[in-house]
Amino acid sequence: MYHFITCLEFLTRLRFSQRTEWHDDDFSRSVPYFPLVGLVMGLFMGAVNYGLVWLNTPTFMRAVLLILAELVIIGALMYDGFMDTSDGVFSARNRERMLEIMKDSHVGSNAVIALVCLVLLKVAAYTCLDPLKLSYALVAAFVATRTYMVLYIVNYPYARKTGIGHMFKAYAKPIYTYIAFALCLAIVFGCGLPYLYVAAATFVVCQFIAQFLVKQLGGLTGDTWGFLTECGLVTYLILGVYMLK
Repeated sequence: MYHFITCLEFLTRLRFSQRTEWHDDDFSRSVPYFPLVGLVMGLFMGAVNYGLVWLNTPTFMRAVLLILAELVIIGALMYDGFMDTSDGVFSARNRERMLEIMKDSHVGSNAVIALVCLVLLKVAAYTCLDPLKLSYALVAAFVATRTYMVLYIVNYPYARKTGIGHMFKAYAKPIYTYIAFALCLAIVFGCGLPYLYVAAATFVVCQFIAQFLVKQLGGLTGDTWGFLTECGLVTYLILGVYMLK
């Protein structure tokens, strides 16, 4: 439970402990619990969607409120990584300069444009997906994308010598990937077989993006994990529009 809480507090805005000291092994040992944190996120988002449908909320307003609910409870950590990575990777600079740009706290035009596109795609998917199927899709999408994070942490090289992402990777073990994917398989299959198919297709897309980032940066970073997670989430939703009819 201790390591699950560590993971939950890091990946969301929820707080249950009063800890003031954090150790690298705390973060590393929380990695297998990422799918369960994804389940908490997905159940929350699915419940919000279901509640809005029950209240007969207009479709576009429901989509916007889902974005707001995500930001309020889950937070903007993944968005931050998405924006930083967009600024760096799309800057057309060399590898070292890209990493410097990603570490810079200033927000560039690439980040702003990428964020606008991301939010628009999410809103479009929320309006196009069947309202009731969307609740299940949200559960499956959040579980799947947080599970893929385990793969990025454990199985891909890290592009920096230090950084907050390094705390997760430092003591992570290969078995964490198997544990996480087993949990993901069970949870997403519970949503229904079609949702598992969408997760598999999303996984393939995310691997292509991950390989592209490794080629550009020499590895992944905490920011790229956020980038891949947001890309995975919106990919799941877009594919869901076509595969969950």
